[in-house]
Amino acid sequence: MDFEINEKRMVQTFVELAKISSLSGKEAGVARYLERTLRAMGAETFIDNAGEHINGNTGNLIARFKGTVESAPFLLSAHMDTVGPAENIKPIVQADRIISDGTTILGADCKAGIAIIIETIKVLRDLNIPRPPIDAVFTISEELALMGAKYLDYSKIKARYGLIFDNERPLECVITQAPAANKMDIRVYGIAAHSGVAPERGISAIEVVSRAVSSMKLGRIDAETTANIGFISGGNAINIIPPLVEMKGEVRSRNLPKLLKQTAHMENCFKKAVHKSFIKVKGRTLKPSYEFLVERKFPGLAISRGNPVLPLISAGMKDMGLKMKTFSSGGGTDANIMCGHGIEAPILGTGMREVHTTNEYLDLKDFFNCARLAVRIVGSAKF
Repeated sequence: MDFEINEKRMVQTFVELAKISSLSGKEAGVARYLERTLRAMGAETFIDNAGEHINGNTGNLIARFKGTVESAPFLLSAHMDTVGPAENIKPIVQADRIISDGTTILGADCKAGIAIIIETIKVLRDLNIPRPPIDAVFTISEELALMGAKYLDYSKIKARYGLIFDNERPLECVITQAPAANKMDIRVYGIAAHSGVAPERGISAIEVVSRAVSSMKLGRIDAETTANIGFISGGNAINIIPPLVEMKGEVRSRNLPKLLKQTAHMENCFKKAVHKSFIKVKGRTLKPSYEFLVERKFPGLAISRGNPVLPLISAGMKDMGLKMKTFSSGGGTDANIMCGHGIEAPILGTGMREVHTTNEYLDLKDFFNCARLAVRIVGSAKF
C-alpha cells in the first residue's frame, strides 16, 4: 500500500524552516513557526521552561494531537537548533537534493526531521488513517550536549515509545544503540618560576600534562569505547614556567563498566605523572597537583529487543521494498536522554548528509521515503 505524501509541500516546509536561523539557544523563530503551524493542524501546544535553564530564548515545544484509536500516545521528535554558520541560509532545490549556497550549513540536521513530522501528521489526518494520539516534541540546544532534552518537561509527555528523526545514515539503517559519555574537566597545577633566572624552582604544568597524555590510551579503545582530549590551554609567557594547564576530554562507551574503566585509566595517568614530578627548594619537597572532574554528559541508548516499534519499522520498510538494519551510533542524540526517562525511540534517517559542514545537503529520496515510512509506522501503532 502506498501513501500519497505531498512532496512539493514537504520541500516547501523544509525550505521555510531552513531559512529561519536557529542556532542553539536561539530557536524562538522556529518555535513560533511551529506553534502557528501545529495549532492550525489541530494540536494543543506547550512551551516548557528549558530555555530558562540554559539562557535560551525559548523552551522545548510540545504538541499533542488527539488519536482516532484507543492507544497510548506515540512520540515523534526532532530538534530545532542547528550549528553554524547559519545566518541567511539560501536553500537551493535541485532534482535529487537540496543544498545551501556553500557559505552556510543547510540545516537538514535536524529541520528535515521537523518537516517529516509535519508531513506525517498531515497525511494521517488528510487520509483519515486510524492513528494513536501523538506527542510531537521539538527540542532546543540538542547540539549543545542535548541540553533541551535534559531539561524537557517530561510530565507533559505520556508516550513511552516512538521515533526520533536525527540520523544521517541511509533510511534502511535504524539506530538502536548509542554510547553513554563522560565529560572531563581537568586542571594540572605546577609551580611558576622565571624560566631564565630560576627554572629549577618551578614545575612546568605543561611538562606534567605531556607525561600524562603520552601514557594515555586515546582514540578507538575497542568496538564499544572511544576517548579523546579535545581542549588544552596553559601558560602565561615564554619566560615563565607554566603553573597551570586546563584540559577538557571525554570518554564514550556502549558498555558502562568500560566507560568507568577508561575514565579511571585517564585519571590514573595524571595521578602517576603528578606523583613522579617534584622539586626540592630550601629543604622542602614541592609537588604539582591536579583536579579531575567527571560529569555524565549523557546516558547510553539501548533500545530493547522487545521494543514494539522495531517490528513496525521492519514491516513498513518491507512494504516499501526495503530491509531494516539496526546500527550502533558513536554519537549521542535526544534519544539517549529520553531513554533515561523511560522513552524508547529508535532513530530514523531523514536524508541529511554531510551535516555540520557547508557541504551539507538533503537527499530527497530518503527525505520523502522517511515520511512514507513514518505514516506506515504511526498508522500501525497501537500500544
